[in-house]
Amino acid sequence: MNLNRMGLVLSVNVGRSRRRRRRSSRASESEADVYETAIEKRPVEGGVFVGRINLCGDQQADLHNHGGPDKAVHAHFLVHLHWFSELAGWPIPPGYMGENLTLAASESGVELTEKDFCLGDIVAVGSARLQVSQPRIPCFKQADQLKVPDLVSRVVREGRTGLYFRVLGEGTVTAGDVLRLEARPHPEWTIEVLNRLLRSPKDPEAWAELAHYPELGVDLRRRVVEWT
Repeated sequence: MNLNRMGLVLSVNVGRSRRRRRRSSRASESEADVYETAIEKRPVEGGVFVGRINLCGDQQADLHNHGGPDKAVHAHFLVHLHWFSELAGWPIPPGYMGENLTLAASESGVELTEKDFCLGDIVAVGSARLQVSQPRIPCFKQADQLKVPDLVSRVVREGRTGLYFRVLGEGTVTAGDVLRLEARPHPEWTIEVLNRLLRSPKDPEAWAELAHYPELGVDLRRRVVEWT
Protein backbone atom coordinates (compact mmCIF):
# COMPACT_ATOMS: atom_id res chain seq x y z
CA MET A 1 0.00 0.00 0.00
CA ASN A 2 1.20 3.51 -0.78
CA LEU A 3 1.73 4.94 2.70
CA ASN A 4 0.88 8.43 1.56
CA ARG A 5 -2.36 7.47 -0.19
CA MET A 6 -4.34 5.28 2.23
CA GLY A 7 -7.82 5.20 0.73
CA LEU A 8 -10.79 7.47 0.28
CA VAL A 9 -13.90 8.74 2.00
CA LEU A 10 -16.88 6.91 0.52
CA SER A 11 -19.34 9.09 2.44
CA VAL A 12 -19.51 11.74 5.15
CA ASN A 13 -22.39 11.06 7.57
CA VAL A 14 -24.17 13.10 10.26
CA GLY A 15 -27.22 12.54 12.44
CA ARG A 16 -29.29 14.08 15.20
CA SER A 17 -30.01 12.62 18.61
CA ARG A 18 -33.45 11.12 19.23
CA ARG A 19 -35.23 8.92 21.72
CA ARG A 20 -35.65 5.26 20.91
CA ARG A 21 -37.18 2.28 22.64
CA ARG A 22 -35.03 -0.82 22.62
CA ARG A 23 -36.13 -2.89 19.67
CA SER A 24 -35.27 -6.13 21.45
CA SER A 25 -37.14 -5.21 24.65
CA ARG A 26 -40.19 -7.19 25.71
CA ALA A 27 -41.30 -4.59 28.23
CA SER A 28 -44.10 -2.28 27.14
CA GLU A 29 -43.63 1.18 28.63
CA SER A 30 -40.59 0.85 30.89
CA GLU A 31 -38.54 4.05 30.90
CA ALA A 32 -35.41 1.90 31.31
CA ASP A 33 -35.98 0.61 27.80
CA VAL A 34 -35.86 4.11 26.27
CA TYR A 35 -32.54 5.73 25.41
CA GLU A 36 -31.12 8.66 23.48
CA THR A 37 -29.10 7.89 20.38
CA ALA A 38 -27.68 9.55 17.30
CA ILE A 39 -26.34 6.29 15.89
CA GLU A 40 -28.34 6.42 12.67
CA LYS A 41 -26.47 8.91 10.49
CA ARG A 42 -27.00 9.72 6.83
CA PRO A 43 -24.61 10.70 4.02
CA VAL A 44 -24.30 14.40 3.27
CA GLU A 45 -23.75 15.85 -0.18
CA GLY A 46 -21.00 18.42 -0.51
CA GLY A 47 -18.39 19.46 2.01
CA VAL A 48 -18.91 19.09 5.77
CA PHE A 49 -16.95 21.16 8.27
CA VAL A 50 -15.05 19.04 10.79
CA GLY A 51 -14.59 20.87 14.10
CA ARG A 52 -12.59 20.01 17.19
CA ILE A 53 -15.36 17.98 18.85
CA ASN A 54 -17.68 16.93 16.02
CA LEU A 55 -18.86 17.47 12.47
CA CYS A 56 -21.18 20.31 11.56
CA GLY A 57 -24.78 19.09 11.81
CA ASP A 58 -23.86 16.01 13.84
CA GLN A 59 -24.70 15.09 17.41
CA GLN A 60 -23.61 12.47 19.94
CA ALA A 61 -26.27 11.51 22.48
CA ASP A 62 -23.92 9.89 25.01
CA LEU A 63 -21.11 12.38 25.55
CA HIS A 64 -19.44 10.13 28.12
CA ASN A 65 -18.67 7.43 25.56
CA HIS A 66 -18.74 9.37 22.28
CA GLY A 67 -17.64 12.74 21.01
CA GLY A 68 -15.26 15.18 22.66
CA PRO A 69 -11.71 16.03 21.60
CA ASP A 70 -10.39 12.45 21.49
CA LYS A 71 -13.45 10.94 19.79
CA ALA A 72 -14.56 13.75 17.53
CA VAL A 73 -14.78 11.68 14.34
CA HIS A 74 -15.91 8.06 14.16
CA ALA A 75 -14.73 6.14 11.09
CA HIS A 76 -15.79 2.71 9.87
CA PHE A 77 -14.94 0.61 6.84
CA LEU A 78 -16.99 -0.34 3.80
CA VAL A 79 -15.87 -3.97 4.03
CA HIS A 80 -17.33 -4.15 7.55
CA LEU A 81 -20.66 -2.77 6.38
CA HIS A 82 -20.84 -5.80 4.09
CA TRP A 83 -20.23 -8.01 7.15
CA PHE A 84 -22.93 -6.19 9.15
CA SER A 85 -25.29 -6.68 6.22
CA GLU A 86 -24.73 -10.43 6.29
CA LEU A 87 -25.49 -10.54 10.02
CA ALA A 88 -28.61 -8.38 9.72
CA GLY A 89 -29.90 -10.00 6.54
CA TRP A 90 -30.36 -6.73 4.67
CA PRO A 91 -28.05 -4.06 3.15
CA ILE A 92 -26.51 -1.70 5.71
CA PRO A 93 -25.99 1.77 4.20
CA PRO A 94 -23.11 4.13 5.08
CA GLY A 95 -23.65 5.94 8.37
CA TYR A 96 -26.07 3.38 9.77
CA MET A 97 -23.59 2.08 12.35
CA GLY A 98 -22.94 5.58 13.66
CA GLU A 99 -19.83 6.38 11.67
CA ASN A 100 -19.10 9.89 10.45
CA LEU A 101 -16.70 8.69 7.76
CA THR A 102 -17.21 5.51 5.76
CA LEU A 103 -13.79 4.58 4.39
CA ALA A 104 -13.02 2.50 1.32
CA ALA A 105 -10.10 1.43 -0.83
CA SER A 106 -8.50 3.72 -3.36
CA GLU A 107 -6.99 2.59 -6.63
CA SER A 108 -5.26 -0.42 -5.00
CA GLY A 109 -8.56 -2.24 -4.61
CA VAL A 110 -7.51 -3.57 -1.19
CA GLU A 111 -10.17 -2.61 1.34
CA LEU A 112 -9.14 -0.62 4.39
CA THR A 113 -9.52 -2.20 7.84
CA GLU A 114 -8.18 -1.71 11.37
CA LYS A 115 -4.81 -3.15 10.30
CA ASP A 116 -4.19 -0.09 8.10
CA PHE A 117 -4.38 2.52 10.87
CA CYS A 118 -2.03 2.92 13.82
CA LEU A 119 -2.29 4.80 17.08
CA GLY A 120 -1.13 8.37 16.51
CA ASP A 121 -1.37 8.28 12.71
CA ILE A 122 -1.79 11.79 11.35
CA VAL A 123 -4.00 11.79 8.28
CA ALA A 124 -4.82 14.62 5.90
CA VAL A 125 -8.27 14.44 4.33
CA GLY A 126 -9.91 17.31 2.51
CA SER A 127 -8.65 20.43 4.30
CA ALA A 128 -8.72 18.71 7.74
CA ARG A 129 -5.94 16.94 9.65
CA LEU A 130 -6.97 14.02 11.84
CA GLN A 131 -5.12 11.79 14.30
CA VAL A 132 -6.00 8.20 15.24
CA SER A 133 -6.73 8.06 18.98
CA GLN A 134 -8.29 4.64 19.71
CA PRO A 135 -10.66 1.89 18.56
CA ARG A 136 -14.39 2.47 18.76
CA ILE A 137 -15.61 0.37 21.72
CA PRO A 138 -18.85 -1.42 20.64
CA CYS A 139 -22.06 -0.92 22.64
CA PHE A 140 -25.64 -2.19 22.89
CA LYS A 141 -26.92 0.58 20.61
CA GLN A 142 -25.19 -1.01 17.64
CA ALA A 143 -26.74 -4.39 18.52
CA ASP A 144 -30.15 -2.76 18.87
CA GLN A 145 -29.67 -0.93 15.58
CA LEU A 146 -29.18 -4.18 13.68
CA LYS A 147 -31.50 -6.30 15.85
CA VAL A 148 -28.59 -8.71 16.38
CA PRO A 149 -28.51 -9.39 20.16
CA ASP A 150 -24.96 -10.77 20.28
CA LEU A 151 -23.47 -8.14 17.96
CA VAL A 152 -21.17 -6.64 20.63
CA SER A 153 -19.47 -9.97 21.32
CA ARG A 154 -19.17 -10.63 17.57
CA VAL A 155 -17.59 -7.23 16.94
CA VAL A 156 -15.13 -7.71 19.79
CA ARG A 157 -14.24 -11.23 18.67
CA GLU A 158 -13.76 -10.19 15.03
CA GLY A 159 -12.10 -6.86 15.84
CA ARG A 160 -14.41 -4.99 13.45
CA THR A 161 -14.67 -1.90 15.63
CA GLY A 162 -13.78 1.00 13.41
CA LEU A 163 -11.83 3.80 15.07
CA TYR A 164 -11.87 7.33 16.42
CA PHE A 165 -9.95 10.37 15.22
CA ARG A 166 -9.16 13.55 17.11
CA VAL A 167 -9.02 16.73 15.02
CA LEU A 168 -5.61 18.39 14.82
CA GLY A 169 -6.68 20.83 12.15
CA GLU A 170 -10.25 21.83 11.42
CA GLY A 171 -11.38 21.75 7.83
CA THR A 172 -13.89 20.51 5.30
CA VAL A 173 -14.25 16.89 4.21
CA THR A 174 -16.23 15.71 1.19
CA ALA A 175 -17.17 12.26 -0.11
CA GLY A 176 -14.46 11.20 -2.55
CA ASP A 177 -11.63 12.90 -0.66
CA VAL A 178 -8.41 10.89 -0.44
CA LEU A 179 -6.82 10.06 2.92
CA ARG A 180 -3.10 10.78 2.93
CA LEU A 181 -0.81 9.62 5.73
CA GLU A 182 1.43 12.41 7.01
CA ALA A 183 3.02 10.73 10.05
CA ARG A 184 3.10 7.31 11.71
CA PRO A 185 4.84 7.47 15.12
CA HIS A 186 3.77 4.00 16.33
CA PRO A 187 3.67 1.56 13.40
CA GLU A 188 3.63 -1.44 15.75
CA TRP A 189 0.39 -0.32 17.41
CA THR A 190 -2.25 -0.84 14.74
CA ILE A 191 -5.90 -0.61 15.73
CA GLU A 192 -6.03 -4.34 14.95
CA VAL A 193 -3.34 -4.97 17.60
CA LEU A 194 -5.12 -2.74 20.11
CA ASN A 195 -8.36 -4.64 19.55
CA ARG A 196 -6.58 -7.94 20.09
CA LEU A 197 -5.14 -6.59 23.35
CA LEU A 198 -8.54 -5.31 24.48
CA ARG A 199 -10.07 -8.76 24.01
CA SER A 200 -7.75 -10.14 26.67
CA PRO A 201 -6.11 -7.38 28.74
CA LYS A 202 -3.52 -9.65 30.36
CA ASP A 203 -0.34 -8.02 29.13
CA PRO A 204 0.67 -5.44 31.76
CA GLU A 205 3.92 -4.63 29.97
CA ALA A 206 2.10 -3.73 26.77
CA TRP A 207 -0.45 -1.63 28.62
CA ALA A 208 2.30 0.10 30.61
CA GLU A 209 3.95 1.08 27.33
CA LEU A 210 0.66 2.36 25.89
CA ALA A 211 -0.05 4.42 29.00
CA HIS A 212 2.91 6.67 28.13
CA TYR A 213 1.66 7.52 24.65
CA PRO A 214 -0.07 10.92 24.62
CA GLU A 215 -1.81 9.97 21.37
CA LEU A 216 -3.99 7.42 23.17
CA GLY A 217 -7.50 8.70 23.96
CA VAL A 218 -7.93 9.87 27.55
CA ASP A 219 -10.84 7.52 28.34
CA LEU A 220 -8.97 4.46 27.10
CA ARG A 221 -5.79 5.59 28.86
CA ARG A 222 -7.69 5.58 32.16
CA ARG A 223 -8.57 1.93 31.57
CA VAL A 224 -4.98 1.19 30.62
CA VAL A 225 -3.71 2.67 33.88
CA GLU A 226 -6.13 0.45 35.81
CA TRP A 227 -4.76 -2.63 34.03
CA THR A 228 -1.08 -1.87 34.75
